[in-house]
Amino acid sequence: MEFGVFYQLPCAVDQTPAARIQDTIAQCQLADELGFDAAWLAELHFNPRFSVMSAPLMIASAIAQTTRRIRIGNAISLVPLHQPMRLAEEVATLDVLSNGRAIFGVGRGSMPTHFEGYGIDQEEGRERFIEGLELIFGLWDQEDFTYDGKYYQAHGFGVTPRPIQQPHPPVYVAANSPDTFGIVGSLGHSILVAPTIVTTEGALAGLASYRAELAENGHSAANVKINVNVPMHVAATEEEARAGFTKTIDNYLGTLRDIGRARGASKGSSRADSLTADIVMEEFAAVGTPDQVSAKLEQLKEIYEPQEFMCWFNIGGMLPHAEVESSMRLFAKEVMPRFQ
Repeated sequence: MEFGVFYQLPCAVDQTPAARIQDTIAQCQLADELGFDAAWLAELHFNPRFSVMSAPLMIASAIAQTTRRIRIGNAISLVPLHQPMRLAEEVATLDVLSNGRAIFGVGRGSMPTHFEGYGIDQEEGRERFIEGLELIFGLWDQEDFTYDGKYYQAHGFGVTPRPIQQPHPPVYVAANSPDTFGIVGSLGHSILVAPTIVTTEGALAGLASYRAELAENGHSAANVKINVNVPMHVAATEEEARAGFTKTIDNYLGTLRDIGRARGASKGSSRADSLTADIVMEEFAAVGTPDQVSAKLEQLKEIYEPQEFMCWFNIGGMLPHAEVESSMRLFAKEVMPRFQ
């Protein structure tokens, strides 16, 4: 089993973006030292309380220069919001800066405010996503690639630099809607799954579709990975762990509910109305002592059969940096060895 750390980077009114970003870089450095396999950075826009991670590839580059072995990727790059040739160049540059440690995590996006802010019709999201990926992969594969799509074109110019990893960095696609799971399987990519957002039932049904489409389209399950996002907090006692997690998850759910009441609602924001800290801890998160967290991960491993867990150590951004680092250290020392 592989383990990664995930950052969405919410920023409360008494926090600053600079401090939140520096904490993230420091925690990724620690994750590298502790033996975590990957660092995953979200891409979100226009709501600092929800996230100040608007330029994750820049933060990824900083992480690449201060770490040695941890892989670094997006969860996710919102492809429809990007000029694909530029995105191909930037991800390739990250791969070079990290000496071949980049991961290309992608998705369509679901928040209307993102599309509105970038002046893009959200109804075009699916087509832009598919075209964007076709263009990016073509640019990485061929030095004189040409492409004539509805939204994007390429005219034989190659991208520089080219990725160190060939033919390109590993590709993961986020699936937050029922139809997306099957599409990812048909394309033969690894998949990012967040049961907290899509529900346990949605994740299980989606993964069944994903695996079926993998087989039907001739893709080997041995060549892809299922990565499940798990909110996480580990402490010496159950009481301490639950108290810390409740504080941070309440901020996350409260922010989602505020988004849902305003414009820009998405699947996650509307779902927040049905969730509480206790529900999240019971069904989706791994919270408690090392023994309790290990038992919960064993349960989730049996349910979803993943190859990777993406550990979300500070889901609402409200835990102090020192407390997050303590949780990470305890997890690496007493939980990770049980799965390796």
